[in-house]
Amino acid sequence: MNISNVKAMLLANEGRVPYLYRCTGGKVTIGVGHACESTSDACKLPMVTAAGSPAAAVEITNAYAAVSSAPLGLPAKDYRSFSELNLPEDAIDQLWSDDISTFTTALRKNIPNFDTYPDPAQDALFDMAYNLGIGGLLKYHNLLAACNAGDWDRAATESFRHGINDERNKATAALFLQAKTVSAT
Repeated sequence: MNISNVKAMLLANEGRVPYLYRCTGGKVTIGVGHACESTSDACKLPMVTAAGSPAAAVEITNAYAAVSSAPLGLPAKDYRSFSELNLPEDAIDQLWSDDISTFTTALRKNIPNFDTYPDPAQDALFDMAYNLGIGGLLKYHNLLAACNAGDWDRAATESFRHGINDERNKATAALFLQAKTVSAT
């Protein structure tokens, strides 16, 4: 896996948002696509107020509640009005690094041949796992079978995700097709 490519891809697809917002799937999210599954998850983050002081648990709880009840489908910037809390840049970096490590470990555990795939295929699978969650990716049985067989054309076709913009789907498919070229060399 090419970590530099993965980071660039995640920034392009997820953005870097220092406040709570709802992702396209409806989850409360922060940083570089980090889903906060619950209020208690959000309360573990070192969020700060607009004045820069540490946010109290009740402030984080209120912000989480406001964002989670906000309309779905807004651009991330439109969730800004629901909370003035922020996650500092260094905390975003640490959270993102931890997420990358967590997803890499989960991919290696759940896809036994993951490390044998060409880098572009690993990058595509990483993006899908990061976007869908590892459980979501594992539902793509045909995709995983194609990867296991080294059938990168079929993997490109099977990588389509509903609810994801066309550009991201096309970029993922292109990575699988690139894996075919890498495999041939």
